[in-house]
Order: sequence, then structure tokens, then C-alpha cells
Amino acid sequence: MERPHEYVDGVYLKRNRGGSCENVSVLAAIGVDSNGFQEILGVAEGMKEDKASWQSFFQWLKGRGLYGVELTAGDKCLGMLDAALEMFSESKCRRYIAHFYRNVFSVAPCGKTALVAKTLKAIHAQGGRGGVG
Repeated sequence: MERPHEYVDGVYLKRNRGGSCENVSVLAAIGVDSNGFQEILGVAEGMKEDKASWQSFFQWLKGRGLYGVELTAGDKCLGMLDAALEMFSESKCRRYIAHFYRNVFSVAPCGKTALVAKTLKAIHAQGGRGGVG
């Protein structure tokens, strides 16, 4: 299955098993084909967001027939970034804008958050070479 764009992320969930609650890591990927059709490519439980887990996850997706990935979008944690570039050498990586915004807001002065948000939105709306989008 050719999916030029894939969106990946890892989340930690609480799961009740046998009366005890435990944290479980889940990696997920959604693919988008050239016509804009989206589908869940895969979900794997019990992995961390480290390079080895992402490599294993991407290898599993390739084994299920994934190819032609041109863009991998995610939170750009180092493990995911390195694994994506190794597993899909023709792919480029892009960080989710929401994650970028959160990082900027975390260091912006509290009284300036609205101004920073307005400025980021203006920059993002520019697109092309000078903008984020």
C-alpha cells in the first residue's frame, strides 16, 4: 500500500488488567494516499517512544506492505526522527505544528501569550519559503 504521507505518534494509556492499573505505551500510524484517503496503518501496544521501538514499528508497517512514504509527520522526538529517516530513506520528517506551538508557549512570558499566538498564526499563514506551513 503506497501512502505518501504518514502521521505517527506514541501515547501512554492506563489499562486495567486483572484488577491492577498499569501504564501502557501505544504507537500508532495513519496513512494518507495521493487522493487524500486516510486509513489506520497500524497500532502497536507495549512499545516505548525510543528509536528501537520506532524502528520495530516501522519495520512491521513495511512488512505489512507500506511503501512510498514521502513525508512522516509526528512530534519529532529523536527516536522517531532517526528511525523514520533510516526506515524510509526517501521520506522527509515534519513536526506537528501544535507541538511546535506548545514549545514556544512554554517559554513565552505569560502576559505575552496572546501576542505570541497571533504572531505564530500570521507566520504560519504565510506558507512558502518564509513561513512554517
